[in-house]
Amino acid sequence: MIFYNLFLYFLFPFAILRLFSKKEFNAAQIFRIKERLGPKEYTNCKEPIWIHAVSVGEVKVAALLVKELKKKYPNSNFLITTSTVTGSNEVNKNFSTEIAHQYLPYDLNSFIKKFLSSLNPKCLILVETEIWPNLINNCNRANIPVILLNGRMSEKSLSKYLKFPKFFNKIFSKLDLVVAQSKSDLENFKKLGVDSKSITEDYSLKFSKSSSEESFETIKKIPSESSKKIIVCASTHPNEEVFLIDSFSKLDNTKFHLVLIPRHTHRASEITEIFDEKKLSYGIFSDFLDLNSEITLVDKMGYVESFFKIADIAFIGGTIVPHGGQNFLEAVKYGLPIFSGPHTYNFKDISEDLQRLQILNIIDSIEDLALEWAEFSHDSQIKELSQNYLSSRQGAVQRSVEKLVVLVKD
Repeated sequence: MIFYNLFLYFLFPFAILRLFSKKEFNAAQIFRIKERLGPKEYTNCKEPIWIHAVSVGEVKVAALLVKELKKKYPNSNFLITTSTVTGSNEVNKNFSTEIAHQYLPYDLNSFIKKFLSSLNPKCLILVETEIWPNLINNCNRANIPVILLNGRMSEKSLSKYLKFPKFFNKIFSKLDLVVAQSKSDLENFKKLGVDSKSITEDYSLKFSKSSSEESFETIKKIPSESSKKIIVCASTHPNEEVFLIDSFSKLDNTKFHLVLIPRHTHRASEITEIFDEKKLSYGIFSDFLDLNSEITLVDKMGYVESFFKIADIAFIGGTIVPHGGQNFLEAVKYGLPIFSGPHTYNFKDISEDLQRLQILNIIDSIEDLALEWAEFSHDSQIKELSQNYLSSRQGAVQRSVEKLVVLVKD
């Protein structure tokens, strides 16, 4: 741990400077920097059930966990920490002031010790794989159970951790409970030192989110003279937009309309430069979807499912570039035919399930994607297959909570 801590102290000034360089950083965030150095001053947050959710997707899962945990612990305090501005905004959107919230302190020993001694949490629940050595080490020393839910461990991530096997073996062995998303995830966690008695497998908690009755913005359409099929490309990453635009450009633009929703909305200006360079007709989404243009760029957070509601075709980003893919289940919820690139390792089992059911189509060339889109026709069976798939995988949140309650401190 000595070299790890020396390395962190060296990086610390750069980590602070990096906050200022982020597009979503604003004046309000300056006053929140101290949250990353230790605990906030809370009026009532002693001995909370603590959930760490990195960003937006994990916060949505945390909302499901809090709802279920409150049934078991109606008198307990709850704390949710996040790492990103967008995650923090999602907490504020989903929870009332009765849920304490702050950014997770940097993983420096002094910050973590101060945080734990001040709050003395009943447990720490990590949503998906967020491994911070000092955090886990100090929780273990303070007898605070550390629980990892919705655990993912791809082969790519495994290889990175195995570059320092002794170090990470000691850290992973201190996890009190891991609920992995799949058998392959489970085996990879074991290779990193998680005790076989402390690990189990269940479906992704995001299956529960997909079936919940959430309300989203209703998108009104300004129709074009001809009826257009709407292709929604969600959570796209740098270099993917060019691939998708080039595929779309091969289609008859009187029959299709492309909607691009970048993973990080601050990239909007970068994407509009691509449109201008290629001399494409586009619009920036405001309150209406104008189908008279060729392409719509969405530069607002929180609209993915709203667009899936009105879509004919879905494309999931993070799969053309080797990022590993984003969440497929939001598109499955709306019974859409789904396309993606070949890099789906973050959702390996779900991807394979959806391919087997012929809901998901893996594409690795511009020409093939254009051809598939051009030959698109509605298949009513996909909607039925999608709903059956989702309904067969419900209950993971409730089962996970049942497994963790034996560890939570009284």
